[in-house]
Amino acid sequence: MSTLMTKLFKSAATILAAGAFSLSFSLSVTMAQTIAITNAEIHLAGPTNAPRTISNGTIIIENGLIRAVGPQVEAPLNATVINAEGKPVTPGLFAALTSVGLVEISLNDDANETSPDWGFPLSASLHASDALNTDSSIIAISRSGGVTRVYTTPNPGDKLFGGCGLVMDLSGSDNPISGDCLAQSAVMGLSGARRAGNTKTGAMALLRYWLDEALIYQRAPGTFRSRPNDTGLSLPDIQALVPVAMGQQPLLVEVNSAPDIRRLIDLQQEYGLKLILVSAREAWRLADELAAANIPVIINPADNLPENFESMGATLANAARLMDAGVVVAFYDNDIGYTHNVRLLPQLAGNAAANGVDHEEALAAITLNPAKIWGLESELGTVQAGKIADLVIWDGDPLEVTSRPTHIFINGAEASLENRQSLLAKRYKDLTRGDRPPAWKGD
Repeated sequence: MSTLMTKLFKSAATILAAGAFSLSFSLSVTMAQTIAITNAEIHLAGPTNAPRTISNGTIIIENGLIRAVGPQVEAPLNATVINAEGKPVTPGLFAALTSVGLVEISLNDDANETSPDWGFPLSASLHASDALNTDSSIIAISRSGGVTRVYTTPNPGDKLFGGCGLVMDLSGSDNPISGDCLAQSAVMGLSGARRAGNTKTGAMALLRYWLDEALIYQRAPGTFRSRPNDTGLSLPDIQALVPVAMGQQPLLVEVNSAPDIRRLIDLQQEYGLKLILVSAREAWRLADELAAANIPVIINPADNLPENFESMGATLANAARLMDAGVVVAFYDNDIGYTHNVRLLPQLAGNAAANGVDHEEALAAITLNPAKIWGLESELGTVQAGKIADLVIWDGDPLEVTSRPTHIFINGAEASLENRQSLLAKRYKDLTRGDRPPAWKGD
C-alpha cells in the first residue's frame, strides 16, 4: 500500500479509535460512508490510448477511495446517491506549483514565507513544511474552485536554491501533507545570473560547483566537515543537495531560453539529475530533446510576450508543441494566479485548448500530469478504481470560465464550498443600513 493511502486509512482508524465526537466526528462518518455519483459525464483524464470520457456513468466512493467507475456500475443499497444530472465529473484539480500555505498577504512580512530576505545564510535546507499555515484562507478559496491538491514550495532568495516543497490536500485538515520534501527549487537563466555576478556562466559554474560539493560530502562527510568552508553555501545546504546530486530528488528549475534549457539537458546527462523545468517559454524549440530526456515542464500556456531576450520565442503554441512531442506538461500561473487565484487553473487549460491542445489533454495538464510530476500518479489524477477519491462535479464544461463546482470530494469526503469570499458576499449582499453596523448584528 502506498504511503499516501496508508496515511488515509490510518487517519480514519485513529479518529474512529479515539471516539472523537467533536469536529473529527463528521470526518469519521464521511469516511465510513458509501457515496454513489450517478448519471455523470465522467472525464477520466486517463491515457490517450484508452476511453477518456464515460457518458451516463456512475462512480462509487468507499473508505476514501474510488471503488468502481463505469456506465454499468450500480449504486449499493446503503449508498448516499448524488445525481450529477448529466453534468461533468473530473478528478480534483492539482496545482503543480504554488505557494499556498506560505503566503497570505504578499506585502506583509508577517504573512509571507515564500522566500528569505537577501543575505539570509540558508537556502537549499529550507522546508516548506516548517512554515505551512493550514489556517490560510486561500485554502478554502482555492478548494471552492475545484482545486483539491497543490504543490507548494519556498522560492530562492539571493542564492540559486530555495528549498524543498510539498504536496498538500485542501481539505482543511491540520495534517494535509501528502508528500514532503519532494523536490529542490532553483533558478537559472536570467534569474540565476542575477545571483551569480550577473552572468549565466557564473550561474552554471556555481550550480556545477555545489553539485560537486554535495557529492564530495556524500562520499566523505567527516573529511568535508574538517576542511574550510568557502563554498558560499552552509553545511545544511550542502547536505540538502546530496539527494539532488545523486539523482534521488528532482531539481525544479526556473528557466526560459532554449540555449539555457539545452545546457540543463546536458547537465542532467552529465550528473544523472532528475529535472523539472518551470516557466520554459522557449521549451517548444527543444520539445523532442525534452521528451527523449524524460524532463517534464510546468508552464503558463498563456505566456506569449517576449518580456526579455530570454523569452523572445514565447508563444501560445508552447503547450501544444510540447504535448505533441510527448513531453509531460502541467500548467501554472506565474502571476496573480500563482497562489491567490489558483482556482483559475481551468481558465489556463481553456486557453491551451483554444490554442491547439486537445480538451482532454488540457484537463490532464491540471489533474493527471501534476500527479505524474510529483510521483503520485498511482494514487491521484484520474477517475479510476483504486485511486483516492479527489473528485469534482461541475455545473458545466470545467474549462469554461463560467463553470463552477457543485460538489467537491477530497480523500472521499465531501468538502465545503464555503470560504471567506462567499461568506463576505452573503453578509454584505443586503446593503440596507440599520441602526448599528453589520458587525453588531451578531451574524
